[in-house]
This record gives sequence, C-alpha cells and structure tokens, in this order.
Amino acid sequence: MYVSATEVQNNFGKYLKLCKIENVIITRNGKKQALLLYFPRNSEGFEAGEPFVDYGTSPRKDEYVSYQQFLDMTEKSENRYELIDGMVYLLASPAFTHQRILGEMHIVFHEYLKKSKNCDTFMAPFDVKLIRQQIKLLRQETEDDINVVQPDLIVLCDYMKDINEKDKYQGTPTLVVEILSPSTRSKDRVKKLDLYMESGIAEYWIIDPKTETVMVYSYKEGELDRDALFTAEQNAESFYFPGLSVPLVQLFNGKRN
Repeated sequence: MYVSATEVQNNFGKYLKLCKIENVIITRNGKKQALLLYFPRNSEGFEAGEPFVDYGTSPRKDEYVSYQQFLDMTEKSENRYELIDGMVYLLASPAFTHQRILGEMHIVFHEYLKKSKNCDTFMAPFDVKLIRQQIKLLRQETEDDINVVQPDLIVLCDYMKDINEKDKYQGTPTLVVEILSPSTRSKDRVKKLDLYMESGIAEYWIIDPKTETVMVYSYKEGELDRDALFTAEQNAESFYFPGLSVPLVQLFNGKRN
C-alpha cells in the first residue's frame, strides 16, 4: 500500500500493525521514499533473517485481523484481499483459463437472467460481506463478525434495496460461483463451502478446470439440501433456477454449438 509520510507520522502505530500484512510504501510529494517492512521472529523470539513478504494466498496464521484493520489495509492497497474468520487472503492474478471460463459463465448466466425481472449476474472484483446466520441467532453481531469475499461470479436478486449511499452492495447473493485455481483449491472447497452455507446463500457452484467438473451445492436454512457433480460430457444444472444449464464441453473447451 502507498501512504504519505505525514499519514505514517500521525498514525505510526496503525501502520506498524498493517505492515505485518502488507508492505507499506511511504511517499513524499507523490514519490516513493521509504518502505516499512515486518520482520517476523522465530520460535525463540529472535528476528528472522529475511523480512516477511507474502507471495502466496495463504493467510498469516499468527495474526487475527479486525474488520477495521482490513478496511484500513485495502483502502490504500492496489492488491485484492479476502477476509474470512479474521484471516486475510491475498488474491492472486487470475490465469488465462480462469478468465476464459469466467467469461463463458457470465454469457450463459446473463442470457438466462435476461428474462428475469429482478435478478442479474456480476463478475469479480465485487466485494460481498457475509455474516454467519448462527451468530445472528446467538447474539448481536459486531463488525468483526463480517467476512469479505470476492466470488468469481454472483447472482443477485431484488438487489437495489441493498445498495447503500456509497453505491456498495450490502446484501447476500442468491448464487455464487468460484473457479478453482492451484492457490485457491483448499479455500474455495472448504472454507468458502462452509461460509456460503452458513451465510444464507442458496446455491454454490465450484468449477474445477483441472478435472473438468462442476459441483453444485444447494443450501436451505443454513444446511446442505442437495448436491450434484457434473462431468465434462454433461450440462451443469442449477437447483435454484429451473432451466439454467451450462454445457461443460463449451465451458472447458471453448466449443460453442
């Protein structure tokens, strides 16, 4: 993230914490002047020989990040991040196959939803805030219960009521699609599977370019209702939207009828 020298001087403690997550580049008159780095310590408490630089998509396991810290970090950063259960994940730049599949999915979903009066589809980057429904049942939720994700593709229904004064979406998607990549397989298949189920999302599609399969999960009242695995020779079908069908030959091979 890029921060002015005056801002760092006035809020040094804040950026000392944020540099544990992302390097802070200090500027003066718009020019880069210094770099604030985090030096991790080993198990004996001594400084490690190299500064911490996160080139992957795994979270920092020793640092819980509050929602406000996440906002402070992302406000001045050019990178994309997700916040899941207090852990921050760096989103890597997507590969060609990922983007081609995403484009195909958007075309099919958009064509299907054109006949809908209140639903539409949107692609990343698009911040979605989610709170697990169980938390809402047990106690009053706080801002630190908020998870922030950027699904590859979402379907929103009756969404205009959920757009705030800053033109930000504050609701819960009806359907979410994630396209697996080597760096997101575990997160998308485990953490997000659980988060989406418990946050009121009706349907979750996991597209796996490696195995050329699509897994569709249907959720009801915070629990798994139905699921189906579709292979490359089939059409992936939605449980929630009758008639929404994606030919997987077209999806994985780019071959249109």
